[in-house]
Amino acid sequence: MRKIIHWKRRAIVTGCMLLAAAFLSYGAVEEEPPEMLRSVTYVSDAWVKNFWNTESDHMEEELAQIAEDGFNSIILAVPWREFQPDTGVVRYNGYAFDKLDRVMEAAGEQGLWVILRVGYTWDQYGSEASQIRYRKLLREEKTRSAWLDYVETLYESVSGYENFYGGFLTWEDFWNYVEDAPVLFTSEHAKTEEAKKIGFQKYLEEHYTLEQVNGYFSPAKPFGSYSQVGIPGRDSPAYKLFYEYYDNFLMDLLSESQQVFPGLSMEVRLDVDPVEGLNGEKAGANHYQTFSCGNAPYTGLMYSVSMGQEFNREITAKEAVSMMEELLGQVKAHNGGKPVYIDQLLYMDMTPGFEHNARLLEAERNAFLAGISGILRQYTNGYAVWSYRNYAHNDVYNSQFALGNRGWDVRRVRFVEHNGSRQALLEGGGRLSQAVKGGSGDGRFRNHVRFTADSDSPVTLSVKLDSQVKDVVVDGQGRFDLDFGCSEYRQLCFMSDGDVYLDNICLYNFVQDGQLYDLDGNELSCLEGVRELNRMLTD
Repeated sequence: MRKIIHWKRRAIVTGCMLLAAAFLSYGAVEEEPPEMLRSVTYVSDAWVKNFWNTESDHMEEELAQIAEDGFNSIILAVPWREFQPDTGVVRYNGYAFDKLDRVMEAAGEQGLWVILRVGYTWDQYGSEASQIRYRKLLREEKTRSAWLDYVETLYESVSGYENFYGGFLTWEDFWNYVEDAPVLFTSEHAKTEEAKKIGFQKYLEEHYTLEQVNGYFSPAKPFGSYSQVGIPGRDSPAYKLFYEYYDNFLMDLLSESQQVFPGLSMEVRLDVDPVEGLNGEKAGANHYQTFSCGNAPYTGLMYSVSMGQEFNREITAKEAVSMMEELLGQVKAHNGGKPVYIDQLLYMDMTPGFEHNARLLEAERNAFLAGISGILRQYTNGYAVWSYRNYAHNDVYNSQFALGNRGWDVRRVRFVEHNGSRQALLEGGGRLSQAVKGGSGDGRFRNHVRFTADSDSPVTLSVKLDSQVKDVVVDGQGRFDLDFGCSEYRQLCFMSDGDVYLDNICLYNFVQDGQLYDLDGNELSCLEGVRELNRMLTD
């Protein structure tokens, strides 16, 4: 089978010209999309933030393993900024689209469908905080136009592939503004100006009387017009109105995006956010107005076993299954009866900062996975796991040298093919370094530098993280993991007294654990539970 891939116009960062069309053939992909998706978020041996600038030289084997484990699809998180670095004069990163083509084709050869998470917030491209352009979406038409160009370009790049399933946005990628706005704008003038620029004042005028607005804000002097209304404080009952406004913004953005990316859905926020009530009581802001996802055929959802549970509890599989059915029923009651795609099924979550959340008993994880097949069939069109293979939170850009020296400062370094992959050949007296940001100053997480190295004869390699230096002897192929403690850092550097090959550079202080495969691809405790769930969901 052959398909023509239509390429939209692109101003490529590298200046390279891409073909206007390409012919590709496929292997075992089904002709019709599956009724029940069984997915993983695919990041190869990297992680979501740096997947697109890594080499992924074992992609074919990795995708084959995903299919062997009973999955029929993968999710690719597509960062807006790394694919479209500039929104002023719109341009695109050729290397990111090239890798997207490679994944689409390789997945098709393994019979795997591909779903895109459109607009992932986080990447390692550029020095400006990646959230800034998301704020500009609310107030700048130029940024909104650039977003739609990105969405359309992405769709046109993949829609010709026979294994393209569709895509979705997520509330998570747009939520930073909601959390940050009360602290970003502190003076009353700044709050009022921002409320005007983003259309919050206009939203209130269209949906509430001025008397109602005054009731929520309780200003010292009642507002005489909507133009006096500013961004509310987080402890104000008016924050409920701000949540409503933002949900309305998301639905408008989704609707516009669906015009250029047909069938685009959205992962909605199931949590009810706590807000102050009008009479001093605790109230909640739900997000039901987003659940229909416009004209999308399904509603996306992140689901964690902690949802609906009290803090600091360990729960059984039976409790988790029961709550899941209840909460999915609530979603279906507010989304017009559409199926739900659980694009992140979190049967466990070790993310720092969320230790107080309820947790499924470790011994009950596989029982939970085996116990939800009926619920998934009744309420959903499938599910996805987030951490198929454990990944380290790696602060290094271009960590496998797929892009040559991009991001690196080099002296006496060549980039060569070695043992089937692109590697840095650090010559004696040479230096390979990168400015990095991060560290773990609170003492909870220790910084590690992990890498592979190879040499023809014994070589002393010095690894420097800021002022700390550790030496290792490289004598043939080996993998190293050096503990640098908990200090802050700004620069990573490698120096050697002889020729040494370096690859897979990883500077990390946390490993995301999904208990399916570890960092090195070894099987973990929940893999059999997931395989059994996939068997039960097989058409």
